[in-house]
Amino acid sequence: MGHITALLSRDGGDIAPRLLRMLDATSPARADAKGIALRDGVIVKAPNEELQASPSAAMLGHLQVKARPSDPPQPLSQHGYAMAFEGRIWGNPSPSDPHHAADIMGRNPADGIRRLLRHCRGGFSVVALDHGRILCARDPVGTIPLYLGEGDHAYGITSNRKALWTAGLEASTMPPGHLVEISEEGVRLERVKTLEDTDPREMTMEEAVDDLDTSLAEAVEDRCKGLFRVSLGFSGGIDSTILAHYMSRTGAEVDLVCVGLEGSAEFEAAELAADSLDLPLRLESFTPEDVDRDLDAVLWSIEEPDPMKAGIALPLHWTARCAVETGCRVIFSGNGSDELFGGYHRHVREYAEAGGAVRRTLFRDVAGAHSVNYDRDHKVCADLGVELRLPYADPGVIRLGLSIPVELKLPSDPGEPRKKVLRALAERLGLPDEVAYRRKKAVQYSTGVSKALEAAARRTGRSLPGYLSERFEKLRETHIGYQP
Repeated sequence: MGHITALLSRDGGDIAPRLLRMLDATSPARADAKGIALRDGVIVKAPNEELQASPSAAMLGHLQVKARPSDPPQPLSQHGYAMAFEGRIWGNPSPSDPHHAADIMGRNPADGIRRLLRHCRGGFSVVALDHGRILCARDPVGTIPLYLGEGDHAYGITSNRKALWTAGLEASTMPPGHLVEISEEGVRLERVKTLEDTDPREMTMEEAVDDLDTSLAEAVEDRCKGLFRVSLGFSGGIDSTILAHYMSRTGAEVDLVCVGLEGSAEFEAAELAADSLDLPLRLESFTPEDVDRDLDAVLWSIEEPDPMKAGIALPLHWTARCAVETGCRVIFSGNGSDELFGGYHRHVREYAEAGGAVRRTLFRDVAGAHSVNYDRDHKVCADLGVELRLPYADPGVIRLGLSIPVELKLPSDPGEPRKKVLRALAERLGLPDEVAYRRKKAVQYSTGVSKALEAAARRTGRSLPGYLSERFEKLRETHIGYQP
């Protein structure tokens, strides 16, 4: 794993110094290697060695942070072009590395990227430098971020916004499932494969649970292959408890990590759920001072001063940091379940008012999760040198989830628990009712983080949005040296 950067001049000028600055700005995580690709070859160096590049109008760079020992330094060079690949392809004897993606890419990088998008079940971003043009894409679900920047003199592609800001470019989110070609003539997008809504199938709750049991077990097993030890952000809620059950069946050592402010209601629920699974649990308690200390790092990771995203990202930052401290570089999350199975109160409210029309909302939430949730969480983990894996975002799980009738997801009574099919699955797996039917509470509230952020803003006499915006603007000025 790591971070990708690419830059292409619009007027034939030398962009090498700018790309090297971008590469240095991609991540605060300890790098294992860094590399660049130019038209005449690839250069890979140790992290403490200086990269030197000859003048070039197009370059590709990669900062490697190993999650697995087999992860190779990048960029890779083959058939006259260079490529960098972030993510994994599932369904193989072991999770794929970039060499497997390179084999699929073959001699023609544009056709190769189309093959990756159409036929590979995985979460990834890929960028190729091919004879002065840049080709890139992210998987149809969009679990690995990729951003496009466009200025008067250059185009840029990176896996986070901060690298583009370093080059003086503002960033827009790349759409999942599209092949993007960038050349001196401009930017061309080609839709290859994106998420599509499916009509609900006729099925009973028992049939839905059977299919979901099989699909989730496969998604988790694929993501645990080759791992001796994995961490899971654990709240004791239905999403993370079901994942913990399947993870424990793979043979990997599962490290459940629950974080929150002192006295968090999350801890009691997590202990109950962990006991029901007979799995060890780490409870990590934090203070309002910790919130203030870590807020800047989190804002710089999520790259925007959004109060909700900051409130969700802080607990994930703590969880990922705990994983690193114990030597674990892979972390699992239950993200994606709420959108797929109807986990938000607005879903059940719309269901009560409009009936089956809520299906359209559920699909929009699933299709938009890349920009709302996945980009944020990936960047928080990547900035700590941790690889995030999301079984609920598996393409097979998503296809199945979209096909399950709404009435098997949402209750007719808004006061009843949501995500009915997941709760029925929990019963099938033998989880106690206190776990299976625990009411959902958003992580920023259950951990106490939202309350701590509001209190910090009040101490400065500002609203929370204003407080976060001021801190974020100072970060941009410190790190980048200019304001948007």
